[in-house]
Amino acid sequence: MKPFHKRKYRRLLTFVFLAAVCFVLIDPAQFLENRTGPKVAAFVIDSASSMMKEERNILQLFEDLTHGQVVRAILRRNGQPDKLHFYNVDDARGNVDSESYLHALTLVSSYLRDKPDDRVVINISLGSSSPKRRESELIKEIVNRGGIVVAAAGNDGLEDSSYPAVLDGVICVGASSGAVRKNYSNYGDVDIFADGSYEITQRLVLPSDTGMETHARTVNLNGTSFAAPKVSGLIVKMLRLDPSLENRRILGILQNTSDNVLDFEQGSVNRLNALAAVSEKYAVLRRARQVFFLIFEALCIIALFGVGLLIVIPVPEFLFRVVFPSRWEAVKIRRIDKIMGSDSGHSREIKYIINCLFPAYARLFERANGALLKIDRPAVKYLIRAYPYKPSNEFGDFQTCIYELIEKIGGEEAEEFIRSERECQDEMCEPDASCYE
Repeated sequence: MKPFHKRKYRRLLTFVFLAAVCFVLIDPAQFLENRTGPKVAAFVIDSASSMMKEERNILQLFEDLTHGQVVRAILRRNGQPDKLHFYNVDDARGNVDSESYLHALTLVSSYLRDKPDDRVVINISLGSSSPKRRESELIKEIVNRGGIVVAAAGNDGLEDSSYPAVLDGVICVGASSGAVRKNYSNYGDVDIFADGSYEITQRLVLPSDTGMETHARTVNLNGTSFAAPKVSGLIVKMLRLDPSLENRRILGILQNTSDNVLDFEQGSVNRLNALAAVSEKYAVLRRARQVFFLIFEALCIIALFGVGLLIVIPVPEFLFRVVFPSRWEAVKIRRIDKIMGSDSGHSREIKYIINCLFPAYARLFERANGALLKIDRPAVKYLIRAYPYKPSNEFGDFQTCIYELIEKIGGEEAEEFIRSERECQDEMCEPDASCYE
């Protein structure tokens, strides 16, 4: 039988705790957005070639993954643009085709010319070590028409980042993790860092001899190619909240609200801080999260302190009992006599007497047992609460003593407890025939 006091408020406290966790983690401010103003369009200029060629040669069961597909998924998850366009710039061998790439930039520039009211974010998770004149001209044209170009710094671990990331007006994104630049990330002319990791688990259910089996594989990807769309997605989100943001101010917000990266002036994007700088709703959410974590930390400290006290406080009494057992027993008996002489019957005093039920100490046990019988029915509820927590130990069979005391005192509450215990014992013995022997 569960202690009666354990049943109170359990569901309410669980609901409050889960609601607080959801409020902190699921970004509720997104449900309060008021979408007005121009549309926010995102363009992904990338590759449509497979990244899983070796795996597909082994087992061609799972859906193929392409570089551009992953970049689009990251951007969509982080920004939810009104329109998302993808331009494939591969040639027949899977390499970046210069003409296709320049044509894609031309199409973006044309879009900006035809729809000047739309806010446009362009993600380029590819690059080269040398600039192209026509590329520079098109990028400059796009930036001058209000487009925001975000490009990956490259994965060579060099000081020189790749083009077009280092061109004027382009936001160059490096990869970091845990306030440290990733070794593979280029770091020259980087404007902002972001997490460059991406993980996806693919599952497939297939028939087998024993029925249906689920096959799964987890793909872990790393690179500045996957850091860039996280920044692009965040910019899209900022523009959805405030379409009037100027391009230069957007980069300033990203940098001023970023987390530190070791040995770099530029930091790593902090999504909530950046959104809080744009939207009051996210500012409220950030403050709520800060308060929640402060309260959580305080509760953890209090809990650790309490556990420490529970460990430390009994130590002197334990030493006293071990070194001077007869004196310890006499002190306990005098305290029980004092309690019984006062006739106050406070719950704290009843609990103290219950904690003196040590069958191994005969005089103390008899005095505590007699005192509880004298207190009679007011002691039953405290005996029931103590029953599950002190089984047999070096002091004797505590539970049996408690059970017999409850049985002797009697009353409606005691009878309900005894009936419940017997039902539990019967349920435990049902599968085992030996219980009936």
